[in-house]
Amino acid sequence: MGTEGGGDGRQLSRRAFLTGASALAAGGLAAAISARRAFATSGVPVVTLGSQPAGLPARQHAWVASLSVDSVGDPIAPRFDRLLFFDVRGRPTPAYARLLEAVLRTLERRYRWGPDGLLFTAGWGPAYFRRLLGIASPLPTATGLSNFESPAIDEYHLCLHFACDDEERLAAVEAALVRGARLPGADGTLALSPALRWRETRTGFVGAGLPAAHQDVRGIPPGRPVGAGSPLFMGFKSGLRKNQATEDDVTIADGPFAEGTTMQVSYMRLRLTHWYQGLSYGERVARMYSPETTAEQVRHFTTDAESNPNLINQAISRYGVVGHSQTSALARRHGKPLIIRRDFNTVDGGYAGLHFVSVQRSIDDFVTTRNAMNATGAHLQNPAITDTVNNGINEFITVLRRANYILPPRAERSFPLLPGGQAALG
Repeated sequence: MGTEGGGDGRQLSRRAFLTGASALAAGGLAAAISARRAFATSGVPVVTLGSQPAGLPARQHAWVASLSVDSVGDPIAPRFDRLLFFDVRGRPTPAYARLLEAVLRTLERRYRWGPDGLLFTAGWGPAYFRRLLGIASPLPTATGLSNFESPAIDEYHLCLHFACDDEERLAAVEAALVRGARLPGADGTLALSPALRWRETRTGFVGAGLPAAHQDVRGIPPGRPVGAGSPLFMGFKSGLRKNQATEDDVTIADGPFAEGTTMQVSYMRLRLTHWYQGLSYGERVARMYSPETTAEQVRHFTTDAESNPNLINQAISRYGVVGHSQTSALARRHGKPLIIRRDFNTVDGGYAGLHFVSVQRSIDDFVTTRNAMNATGAHLQNPAITDTVNNGINEFITVLRRANYILPPRAERSFPLLPGGQAALG
């Protein structure tokens, strides 16, 4: 896959980087020597790439086919997630790409692709492209998206998102990558430190029983209000099939990142005292879905959380309340959602929170969806509704951090667009 306006140059770089027998066969001994020197002077050890298991999807974000489904066919998300953030050390070289790819392939050989093994993506932020490669970023830097939020904007170069049903496995993978600990069943070291500087880890969970087990934290009132069957701290299920875009819908169709997608990561803190102590269950239903939605309907939601987006004017004028799902459903393409939610709850730092991870074809699709949540102008029709009061779940979340990333296809995931980077993987 060539870069925009530079396909021929990329092929030339690949030929120039081929080593050993390939270089000799092509009469390119000087190119082979140059490539070896690049590795030797990079400060990164020369590593063996290793093979990849057959049948892995070309798309990093292709997770759904590996997931189990519940009794009505909705996919069951992995129970545990971990986000690892890194910056690149110095100026990257092809040796950096080879090291990262070797580590990721080792994980693919060690664990099958799925929640009972390991799922992961490698996402690259705007600063990687602009500051390290000196080229235009394929995606914008994140921003605040409402009058009532002012998040810090992360500028990490790389985000690795890991997910599976075994929390200890995720901890072991992190220890191997960040601290060089031995990963059971894997040969050699998986330390990324020669090429990447670890900056931060965020952890979390989703699924019945897990929020209830973790609710003794700041942000959740006493009395253990989170039910044993709740998959998330706010008590309602997300990820119903018809409320999610499909993986085909969020896949980039052409260009240098064809078969990839974009990822948005926000860290939100939850304040649920009023949610549980000041609102009845029916009032929580109204704010999560719509004021026209009944508690009985919620109990029977299967593949779709019907939230009456076409009745939003009635919700504003008659009820003085709009629902989160009701406003979000205004952001559709041909009647279908624009994003896939892969969010999960957290107790990082001792606070109840939400790591909102979404994948979408373009960051514009996330912005459109997020802006719909604001219900801008509702207060002009009914002053009982403000930016946060009686306006979905806006009152109960505070966005602390946000960032955007590009998820290349699997073959391009290690230092994308780095000159000579793909040649190092040949």
